[in-house]
Amino acid sequence: MGPKRDFFISSASGRIHNPPNDLQRLHISIARSAAQQKAETTDLQMDLEAAYNRLVERRPVTLEGEAPDMALCTDISPNFQRRLYERWVKAQMKLRKLHIHLHFGPLLPSEEKVSKWISDQGWRSNTPSAAQFITEWKPHGSVDTALDAKQIRRLTRTQRWKGLVVTEDGGKGKGVVATRRFLAGEVVCDYHGQVVTASEGHSTRSTVGVEDGIHMFFFENMNGKAMCIDTHSPCCKCHPGRQTFGRLINHSRKRCNLRPRAYTLQNEEDIIIFLATKNIKENEELLFVYGVERRSFVGKALDLLWV
Repeated sequence: MGPKRDFFISSASGRIHNPPNDLQRLHISIARSAAQQKAETTDLQMDLEAAYNRLVERRPVTLEGEAPDMALCTDISPNFQRRLYERWVKAQMKLRKLHIHLHFGPLLPSEEKVSKWISDQGWRSNTPSAAQFITEWKPHGSVDTALDAKQIRRLTRTQRWKGLVVTEDGGKGKGVVATRRFLAGEVVCDYHGQVVTASEGHSTRSTVGVEDGIHMFFFENMNGKAMCIDTHSPCCKCHPGRQTFGRLINHSRKRCNLRPRAYTLQNEEDIIIFLATKNIKENEELLFVYGVERRSFVGKALDLLWV
């Protein structure tokens, strides 16, 4: 046998007489140290949380409020004054960005519009950057709240949707192409026309020839009533001389990038809007699936009839 070797586990270079016991004591020591560090971290976090709660009691986080000065933060907690200040400022910035989102709704605004709107708020400090807001922008809220935005309701009335252009292909006729990027979940446009009952829509369809380009959108509204948006005429009565985009969007099962969503407004007006199902690139054609008895996004049968 070779020479006897010692096994050392500490800087003291003590000989290990009973390895199992010594290793067990080492593990216990390490566990105690970790538990102590965790407890100290938890206590520190609790102290910081308590200090921040005291700060917001004295200086609530509001859209218009001025950030707390360092004297106030120091008075509340000398140990956390910088962290208290930074956390308050961050909370207000988040609140202001949310305020911008709620104003513009689920439709990407231009940087110029955001910049002007921010300037009109009169914020003297901790002001969001319009350029950064546009870079970080994502559709806010659920599809159920899309029409809560004034901008979206205005566009459904005026039909002045931006970022779209009508093109004409000799093979399949007209279509709609994006002239800017749209993000998944963003409102792109609506399907606009005369809203009638489903029976009125079927009656019109029976009297208008296919060669005239019948466009009918049959659906069940959020009140459970069978309705139809009749767009067989190129221009509607409320927007004479203006072709709306929705009726010209083409069909594709494999490449569809839009989905329709039915809304019934408080005045019982029915609206169909198109939401991007994925990110849409500039110069990409807008497409959705035509069909019959397809599941809609209000949980009812959405019958699309596009002749």
